[in-house]
Amino acid sequence: AHLAATERSVAQADRQLNRLEARASMAFGMASTLTLVGVLLAVGWLVEQGVVGAPGAALALLVALAAMEPFAALRRGAVEAGRTWLSIQRLAPQVVQAPAAIEIKVTEPPPGCAVRLQQAAAQHRGSPHRALAAVDLQIPAGTQVALIGASGAGKSTLLSLIAGELPAVHGQVQAQPCTWLTQRTELFQDSLRDNLRLAQPGARDAQLWQALEDAGLAADVRALPQGLDTCLGEGGLGLSGGQARRLALARLLLHPAACWLLDEPTEGLDAATARDVLQRLRQQMHGHTVIVATHWRREAETADRLLWVEGGRLLAEARRGTTDFDKLLGRLREDAAVVAAPATAKGF
Repeated sequence: AHLAATERSVAQADRQLNRLEARASMAFGMASTLTLVGVLLAVGWLVEQGVVGAPGAALALLVALAAMEPFAALRRGAVEAGRTWLSIQRLAPQVVQAPAAIEIKVTEPPPGCAVRLQQAAAQHRGSPHRALAAVDLQIPAGTQVALIGASGAGKSTLLSLIAGELPAVHGQVQAQPCTWLTQRTELFQDSLRDNLRLAQPGARDAQLWQALEDAGLAADVRALPQGLDTCLGEGGLGLSGGQARRLALARLLLHPAACWLLDEPTEGLDAATARDVLQRLRQQMHGHTVIVATHWRREAETADRLLWVEGGRLLAEARRGTTDFDKLLGRLREDAAVVAAPATAKGF
């Protein structure tokens, strides 16, 4: 009943706005017509009296036609003024009373260690509950670790804590400088070159082309008329989803950090593209610490350790070569082609 009442209120407001806009359009049209008619009559009389000639009369008519154009924007602005005022009332208190920035301290771990958490807990702003509770974790440098678990279990929060994007409300966080490939591909309305140089501002073109080659995007960029100078639209408009993901991968490869954080690196890609992206990542992983949060078996199967995250806690850990490792790996999603293959072999 409440939703129905709200729906009626919104519909009534829309009708009122439509009536206002219709009346404004009618008034604007009448004013434009009357102005043009008045100028036409005045110019006709002035020409008849010999005060102005034909060129002057034509100029006067053009001025009359153009004079109403600025008022068209004002008409639309008047209709939107109410919405603007409501937005100001809603946003202004948040701007004026913006919370103070929280200082995030992530210190360097001991030599040979990439990440060390000691009773680390994290809580998102505005939430009454902790997203991570008293996590103890140590990851040696050069190790490949997969964080697995259901959506909302705390995998991305753990990556945020390691990256220094989220403060620990309790405990200690130590981590090497990291570069983070998030679930969203963050590209900007700029050239391909400058999107890449966000990872390494002083990179030469040869380094950019090598990163694109390693990411499997060099051929696509060479096919563009302007190459590295090609301008992308907002959010990377102009690239397909797979190309945008490869560009983000090239930026990751350019970054000098020895610790990579990968959050669902192939989510949203078709199976063939995903496996190609993963193969290229694995070719460049040597010497890097890699921590990947995933639901996919293809992303976790080469990890040295699997960490099962649930309810903001590390509930299980398994190392490669153990039965527990195979059991945890079996909980993850597989590509459709991989799942279908055994059935086809049996003749089903």
